[in-house]
Amino acid sequence: MHQTISDLLILISDSFENRTVHTHKKYLEKTQWLSRKDLEKLQLKKFKALLVHAYSRVPHYHECFKEAGFHPADFMTFADAERIPILDRSTVRTNCHSMLQVGNPSSRDIVNWTTSGTTAAPVEFCRGKTDLSWAVAAELRGYGWAGYRVGDRVGLVWAYGADRTRHFKFKLEKSLTRMQLLNVYTMSEDSMNKFATKLYTSRPSFIRGYSGALNIFATYLLCNPQFKITPRAVFTSASTLLPNYRKTIERAFNAKVYDYYGSNEVSHIAAQCGQHPGLHITEENIYLEIVNDKGQSVSPGEEGRILVTNLNSYDMPFIRYDIGDLGKILNDTCSCGRKLALLKPIGRTYEYFVNRDGSFTCLKDFETVFEGLPISEFQVVQKSFEEIVVRIVPVEGFTQANSEFIRKNIRFRGSAQINIELVNSIPPENSGKVQHVVSELRSTHS
Repeated sequence: MHQTISDLLILISDSFENRTVHTHKKYLEKTQWLSRKDLEKLQLKKFKALLVHAYSRVPHYHECFKEAGFHPADFMTFADAERIPILDRSTVRTNCHSMLQVGNPSSRDIVNWTTSGTTAAPVEFCRGKTDLSWAVAAELRGYGWAGYRVGDRVGLVWAYGADRTRHFKFKLEKSLTRMQLLNVYTMSEDSMNKFATKLYTSRPSFIRGYSGALNIFATYLLCNPQFKITPRAVFTSASTLLPNYRKTIERAFNAKVYDYYGSNEVSHIAAQCGQHPGLHITEENIYLEIVNDKGQSVSPGEEGRILVTNLNSYDMPFIRYDIGDLGKILNDTCSCGRKLALLKPIGRTYEYFVNRDGSFTCLKDFETVFEGLPISEFQVVQKSFEEIVVRIVPVEGFTQANSEFIRKNIRFRGSAQINIELVNSIPPENSGKVQHVVSELRSTHS
């Protein structure tokens, strides 16, 4: 009965949005059990079809492929993908119109989007309704691995602009998904208290939100034990899920955390199943590569930059797109039985310092320092080669000894002075996410 109601709600949404999510979700529920060989065969077929389309219908790619001496007929194996130039945000920004397919469908079938603008001005681009239908279907499949069905009550900790929350389509979505919302842009003691009160009353089955913002709310709940909120699972996404964040969130909600990875440009990329060895890549929709600084593929288990090709992005193709993140493909085979490859996201490429000797200090170098400390949030700021400021939002129990521990255990190459600042909050970026590593020196000289 629950599944029947969920299917009906998806069909209603499809009719209203002119999408085909229900059909694609049914397909993805079957393909997730394909063998590695069959998954790769499916990917290869879709990749080649996209390349043929891009070469013949998209001016930017026609010229790009010609300049690189590449033709879609040359594409026989995934190794041939390395001959295709890497796409970055600056290229999308300057070539937006020439990246659209010639003879676009009606405006009813095209949706205008922007990137999050975490570190620079947002980039505008377009996506088709078919592409978005595949993306939403993959997202719902991923949530379904934790037992979620459309219609379940959800508590959402997310970033929404005032214009969107007033829109009828948002109100419809909120009603269909039985959503309670805590807007990241307006998070405060008062708003968290009101949100916790609503959740305590409505008893949501699932909680979903930005990893950093959920960590702050989870810390609030631990400090206010009168709110007993126990969902079946918690979904985190949109920012790096640090190990101490996972522990805090699971402790506050007494529920398992399922991490998700995606972006506005390609939507749902990967998700955790109940076994949690890594995040299953949505290989039916995405071809994902891990490459080194030369753009060459690295071996499984090696870290590198994440490139994604959206295999459904016919209206405005994103091929070998540098998404701005670091990660690695795991060698593991998941015990859940799905053969979808496993990804471990590591962090954003902009979350690093350049040291005086030319080496790098990245977010992952700080992860274990803050684990287990009585804090709700942190931010490490490189003021100069001589000064590092660590901003801490402390909670009850934080002492001077904790400050000394942080100062002693944060390691850099060099002799920078490390100063600890205790603050009430760390404002999010325009994207609604907290940036954990900020280099004022890097932005000054870039």
